[in-house]
Amino acid sequence: MLVKNIMIPKEKLTVVNMHCSVKEAIDLIDSKNLLSLPVVEDKNFVGVISKKYIFEDFFYNKQSKEEFLQRPIAEFMKSKIPHVQKEDIMEVAVSMLQEQNRQFIPVIDDQNNFAGIVTHKAVFTTLTNIMGFGHTRIVVSIHEMKGILARLTDIISRYGANIISIAAVDIEVMDLRQVILRVDIKDVTKLVKKLEDNGF
Repeated sequence: MLVKNIMIPKEKLTVVNMHCSVKEAIDLIDSKNLLSLPVVEDKNFVGVISKKYIFEDFFYNKQSKEEFLQRPIAEFMKSKIPHVQKEDIMEVAVSMLQEQNRQFIPVIDDQNNFAGIVTHKAVFTTLTNIMGFGHTRIVVSIHEMKGILARLTDIISRYGANIISIAAVDIEVMDLRQVILRVDIKDVTKLVKKLEDNGF
């Protein structure tokens, strides 16, 4: 799965520019119940601003609150933020979210224009969909993958079920793997019985 399939596109985001005041940024963050905001100039991602960055500076600042709130966010934003490409595989963004402890990873297109962001929530939503949570799903434990997966999906297909998604997870127990299938079928009980009769 590619980054473009899980990202939140820029059209659905709340963004600010570098000249936005601290007060405007805080008001936006609070009103949208966000942790941080992308900072965008023209079509380019230039950084990220959060209340944490602002308050860290305010704590040591001797300006009045009124003066401080009028300062531009360019003075507080973090600008050296690694990004991913729309065509990168999803795992690249997931790895960056995990290793860098960020609220989001910016995404750029092939013209180096800001395209959107990948968030923790977007990743978890995608994984939830893949694992079939909230839908009819079948979990099969198998000892080896070679040829077994083809046999398993063939039985399901011949039984008239539509496989919506499939994932294989190494559970690290006795060389077992779990195959998780999200299926579209009216009577899953009969399908499960059919699989059991075939050794699954």
